[in-house]
Amino acid sequence: MKNFYLVVNPTRDRGLDTANKVETHLKDNGCTVKTHISEKVENDIYTAADSIPEGTECILVIGGDGTMIQAARDLAELDIPLLGINMGHMGYLTDVEKDELIPSLNELIADRYTEDERMMITGEVVDRPEGEVLCTDRALNDIVVHRRGYMRVITYDVSVNGKFLKSYRADGIIVSTPTGSTAYSLSAGGPIVEPGSKMLIITPICPHTLNSRSIVLSAEDQIYISTGESDTAVSYDGRERSMLPAEGGVRITRSGKVARIIRLHDDSFLNVLHNKFTD
Repeated sequence: MKNFYLVVNPTRDRGLDTANKVETHLKDNGCTVKTHISEKVENDIYTAADSIPEGTECILVIGGDGTMIQAARDLAELDIPLLGINMGHMGYLTDVEKDELIPSLNELIADRYTEDERMMITGEVVDRPEGEVLCTDRALNDIVVHRRGYMRVITYDVSVNGKFLKSYRADGIIVSTPTGSTAYSLSAGGPIVEPGSKMLIITPICPHTLNSRSIVLSAEDQIYISTGESDTAVSYDGRERSMLPAEGGVRITRSGKVARIIRLHDDSFLNVLHNKFTD
């Protein structure tokens, strides 16, 4: 690889010391690199796809998993692989640590890497079942339907492939990808799933019952969630994008786009999981 685009979270890389180090090393090795400071452009977009130069082979992301997720969402249409440089905490998606920065860049320049394809999901908010689409967005981790306003339990009706599945009395419903299984879904009691697998995971948030469990579905299934309430919202990877119409709902399916994540290490997912849980 010789052509790079660098996305930097300035709240993680204060003073841009790591960004400057990356840019200098790449240029010293005959590479081209354009640096972008990640700031909100519009509609929760932090990196505009049309700002990426033609011929870019890799997007380097300096920040934490949140920065990586945002870049994957913003740039999914471009189908360019991403490599994360970890400036955060857990670092499930960011493969490179600061103390191994230069050797990792050398491996990348020499094309010694592998790629993971991570499935994404799309959520369409509709004014009624099979009705007009009011809002659509995609997520790498999860789509969450949740209440707003004062604290109270809401009933969430969940259907799969047009057939009613279950009603949950809960604070919200998480629909996550395998990548998102180690994020909010895990905190809500959901299962940990190998990130390269293809499936959808439904997990209720604080269900008002003794026997509600997560449900794991095929990636090809279509999930529809409604509440009959006017004060529920839909968030994509933690960013609220739309209110849910009282007569409508949100239709969640596998996205036609994937996130291509570069790996420089051959650690298995279980080994990474062990290391993260024992840090």
